[in-house]
Amino acid sequence: HDHHTHPSHAPITPTQPPSHPATMSTSSSKRAKVLMVGPVNGQLRLLSDKLRTLQRSKAGPFDVCLCAGPFFFRSPQRRRRGDDASSWTDAQTSEERSEQASAAEDGAAISNGTLSFDVPVLFVDPGDGPPKGLVLASTARTMASAKDDDEIDLDEAEEEEDDDDGDGDGKRNDQEDVPEGLWRVAPGLYQLVGDTSSLDDDGAADILSLPLPVPVAPSDTAAPRREHPLHLVVGFLPPKARLPCPRFERKAKHPSFLGCDVLIS
Repeated sequence: HDHHTHPSHAPITPTQPPSHPATMSTSSSKRAKVLMVGPVNGQLRLLSDKLRTLQRSKAGPFDVCLCAGPFFFRSPQRRRRGDDASSWTDAQTSEERSEQASAAEDGAAISNGTLSFDVPVLFVDPGDGPPKGLVLASTARTMASAKDDDEIDLDEAEEEEDDDDGDGDGKRNDQEDVPEGLWRVAPGLYQLVGDTSSLDDDGAADILSLPLPVPVAPSDTAAPRREHPLHLVVGFLPPKARLPCPRFERKAKHPSFLGCDVLIS
């Protein structure tokens, strides 16, 4: 993984327009420390270990970690030709299966809470999809839509009335206090989704102004506090992005927009 800070800008304050980028500052207390990593490819425990080490190093602490490339496991497209490559292809397949099994174990550990991140992690590309137990924004939207289309019988209605959260959906509380444009996949793990009206659109590019610090879990009272609250302007294009994207272009052409602190494409 390639890790580095993003020292070129100090993010904007909350009083500035959401699409307004950061401006230069000489005060370290008014600047964000950002970690950038390449494809995680499902190796969540390795990422967790590295983040823990970096967070406790002299370079830390960091405000957020942004991930480019496939975050969950993605099988490489194998386009082999010729019989002479068959044994090599089989060896690769065995290695990929091992990596996929490791990724599934790490995903289960994230889902049951035995594995976590010391730094809030944000990603765009879900790879082949999340491991069992983790739900992406598009999947949640599809499930909610299907539920709305189904008839609810009397017993189900009574169970929903007894539900403490009042939503009839136990997972909705996971999104409490989540900054606009993010979807909490697990505590400390977020998917960049942009405009909530298009959660089921995997090809939507967007520009977000993210408040720092990012809360790790719902009602996170233990979240670190900043003397000077900051925002980080992040532009992103998902792997299935369809261009032109009207929302992305509209924000990018706004008179108050001067650029992004980070662009993930």
